[in-house]
This record gives sequence, structure tokens and C-alpha cells, in this order.
Amino acid sequence: MSKASLQDQLLKAGLAKKSGKQPKQKKSAWGRVNRHDKDANTKPHAEIEAAKKAAAEKLEREREQARETSARQRGEELRRAQRAEIRQLILDHAERLASHGEPFYFIDQGRVLSLPVDGRLRRGLATRKLRLAIWEKRYYIVSASTAEKIAQRDPAFLLALPSGGEIRDPAYAEFTVPDDLIW
Repeated sequence: MSKASLQDQLLKAGLAKKSGKQPKQKKSAWGRVNRHDKDANTKPHAEIEAAKKAAAEKLEREREQARETSARQRGEELRRAQRAEIRQLILDHAERLASHGEPFYFIDQGRVLSLPVDGRLRRGLATRKLRLAIWEKRYYIVSASTAEKIAQRDPAFLLALPSGGEIRDPAYAEFTVPDDLIW
């Protein structure tokens, strides 16, 4: 049996390390050991490219979401501006209703409604020189030119009046039908 030194025996058993000078790790200014990634330069090229590609895709998705959000906000601002213009047109150019005039009947969403009008307003509505506009569940009478401006912005704020009193049956051609009863 050969006599091996205790150190050789411990090395063979894996319980000791070879006593040689090992390079010391550099300490930072605060006395801590710097533990930089020693394998940073040895990472596979494919992993680095995949990480860059994933970051670029994420950035593009975020930009696309920002563009969509911006477009949606611009659309909302445009709709708000149009509604404000329509409100201004209706309220500024509405005709005064007669307080005790004859009722003018019209249909809105399947309901028969009426507004008190005088003779001038009734003739204007019958000849389409005046139109009915709606704003916040109230009805207003506006001129045809104002109605065109409203229709350019959003025609949903105008009520469709029935077409003029054309008589389909010649037997009844000599009888007049009141303008507000033609639906």
C-alpha cells in the first residue's frame, strides 16, 4: 500500500481543492464583490436574436394599440364637436312655437305627437320650408337651410315628415286632406 499524503487522499475523495493560487474577484468601491455575468459573451446567438425579435414585436404591438386608441379618441372628439354644432344650430335657429296654436300632428318612433303651431308654421311645415328637429327629447321647428346643415352632420336629429298630399285615388282628388294627417 502506497503512502499517499493526506492532501492527495482528500483530493481523490473530492473533499478538498487543489491548493493553487486562484485569481481573486475584484471588489467594488464599496467593498462588495462584483458578480458580473461571466457568460454574457458566450450566450448563443439565436437566443439573443429571439429576445430582440420579441422586444421589437412587443414594441410594435404597443405602438399599434396607441394608434388605435388615438384614432378612437379623435373619433369621439369629432362626434362631440358635431353634436355641439347640431345643438347650437337647433337652439339658435329654432322658430318660436305658438303658445295656444292649433296642434300639428307628427309621428316619432311609432307615437303620434303634436306641437302647437300657428298658420305660418303650419304652411312652412306643409311646403317643407320648415322641418322638425329633435334635441334631448324636445322638438323644434327649424328652417330648411338649417335642416340641411344638421343633415350634413347627422340626419338622425331630423324627423322625417310625410311626403306632400298626393292623392292616389282619382275619385278623392277633389277632397283636400289636411297636411298634418298625411302619414
